[in-house]
Amino acid sequence: MQKVTNPLVWLARFRHRKGYGVHSPFAFRFITDVIYERHPFYAYKELDKALPFPKRFRQRKGLHLMLRLANHLQPSTILLPKDAWWEKRYLQSGCKSARIQCGRQVGEVSMCFLKEPADEVLQHLGEHSVLLLDDLHLHREWFRSIPSVVSFDLYDFGIAFFDKQYNKQYYKVNF
Repeated sequence: MQKVTNPLVWLARFRHRKGYGVHSPFAFRFITDVIYERHPFYAYKELDKALPFPKRFRQRKGLHLMLRLANHLQPSTILLPKDAWWEKRYLQSGCKSARIQCGRQVGEVSMCFLKEPADEVLQHLGEHSVLLLDDLHLHREWFRSIPSVVSFDLYDFGIAFFDKQYNKQYYKVNF
């Protein structure tokens, strides 16, 4: 969840911001209501105080997105890597009723957060699952090859939906 520091990357993706050019009602609502939501959430202030100083500037934007995403989707089960302590806190604040598991999962997962590609996790994702991938700019080829239906490329962060009721689409969003 590194913030884009290269202004040339930001300028190249400028036309892909705030849902411009997106014709799907689901994707447009998701981009405007979740990704670009700018109102402060109930837990931002408390969670941000606990963040170490260097993380406050580099990762806060991605962590806030994860909280909004968990709040919007209300997943029943969330799968995280073992070293995702800060992500766990933000996701737990977004959906208090979710069962959060760290490490390996046996059953179906509603939401999965990965720091690096893992093909074995894909078999646990069902039709109504969501996959979040950190450091997408390093793993873009793997992300594009997964069998998702609707994917959002936020440069640093990837979000993939597996719901087959939507048409297959890959969106670039300047986040």
